[in-house]
Amino acid sequence: MLTRRSTIVSAVAAVLLTGSALSLMACTPSPTGTVPETTTEASAEGTTPAPEASAPAEAEYDTAAALTYLIEEEKLAHDVYVVLGDLWGAQVFSNIVGSETTHQELVAPLLSARGIDDPRSSDVGVFTDPDLQALYDELIARGSTSLEEAIRVGIAIEEKDLADLGAAIAAEDEADVISVLERLYVGSENHLASFERLA
Repeated sequence: MLTRRSTIVSAVAAVLLTGSALSLMACTPSPTGTVPETTTEASAEGTTPAPEASAPAEAEYDTAAALTYLIEEEKLAHDVYVVLGDLWGAQVFSNIVGSETTHQELVAPLLSARGIDDPRSSDVGVFTDPDLQALYDELIARGSTSLEEAIRVGIAIEEKDLADLGAAIAAEDEADVISVLERLYVGSENHLASFERLA
C-alpha cells in the first residue's frame, strides 16, 4: 500500500522540467509541493523554477491515494481562482470556478463508492494534505503580485492538473475512475486554453 507522502508532485516537476514521459507511480505530493513554472517568456521573469526531482523507482499506483489527492487538487484550483478572481476582478477566474466545483463533484462519488474519506475542508484555502496547503500558499503569494502573474499561476495549475490526470489515467485500471478522470482532463485543457489566451 502506498504511503501517504509519496511523490506525485516531484514526478510532475521532473517531467515538466525534462520533457520525458510521465509515469505516475504514486499519488501524493512530495515535501516540496511546488508547481513548475510555465514555459512562457513572461513567466520566466521574476519567478523561481521548481527543483528537479524524480519519481521513486519502486512506488506503486494506488486508486484510493490518487482520488484523495486529485479531489483536493481540484479544490486547490477552485480556491486559488476564487481568491485571485476577487483580488483582480478578472472574468477568467470566475468563469472557471464553477467548473472546478463540478470537477470535485465528479470525483466525490468515486470516493464514497469505495468507502474513502473525503479530505476536503469547507473553508477556502484550507487543505488536509500539507503539501497542497504549502502549494496553495505559494500560488496565492505569486498570484497576488500582479494580474499577469495571476494568469501565469492559472496556467501553471492547469498544466500540473493535466500532467497529474494524464499520469493517473495511464496507471488506472478501474473503468469508472478512468471515465471521470478523462472528463477532468478535457476540462483542464479548456481552462488552460482560456488562461493562455490572456498570457
